[in-house]
Amino acid sequence: MSIDLSIVEQSIGPLLKGLKVTAQVCVLGIPLGIAIGTLAAYLYGSAARLARSAALGYVEIVRNVPFLILVYLSFFGLPKLGIMMPAFGIGVAATAFYTGGYFCEILRGAFGSLPRGQLQAARSLGLSEWHVQRYVVLPQIFGYLAPATTSLTIMMFKDSSIFSVMSLAELTYQSNLLTADTFAYVEVLGTTALIYWVCSVLLDLAGQWSERYATRYRRA
Repeated sequence: MSIDLSIVEQSIGPLLKGLKVTAQVCVLGIPLGIAIGTLAAYLYGSAARLARSAALGYVEIVRNVPFLILVYLSFFGLPKLGIMMPAFGIGVAATAFYTGGYFCEILRGAFGSLPRGQLQAARSLGLSEWHVQRYVVLPQIFGYLAPATTSLTIMMFKDSSIFSVMSLAELTYQSNLLTADTFAYVEVLGTTALIYWVCSVLLDLAGQWSERYATRYRRA
């Protein structure tokens, strides 16, 4: 079996166009999800029972409901509630929702790894809560968060392929269109897989750099 390189060359343009949409969804959805996860983590540790219950319920939904089902429910369910959103908006919202649930657990694990004696000592010295977070908590948990957050980012980047089911013109959707037109499954899907792999490697390298930066920051 031979590979038709001309089809590979013709596929690059549409696939990169789809990659641009994938990147836009991730660039908007993942940071928003991190913000949501941070809020959920603080609510999880709140003394208010209602806040803890809301955070717990949110995390349990994310952990136990497949991402594909969540996307289907959003795409077909929101219009029944009178909420009309374009596929791109649903993609960003679903990415943020799912990222937030996992980041909440990552952040809780990071907080749990801190020695309680350090926090008590910092507060006994008269440091404000802001200074405790700034000078005691953040320098330590960032090193813990970096690898876990990198893995979460790569996972959500790859899982964005699910948005092809709602005809969002991202990378996998463009790949499906090309295979339907050319029937060149090996060439098109192989090129698509290569693009996902290259992007994932670049994200991993960025994560490794941030982890090294965090290590130097803690030592400074």
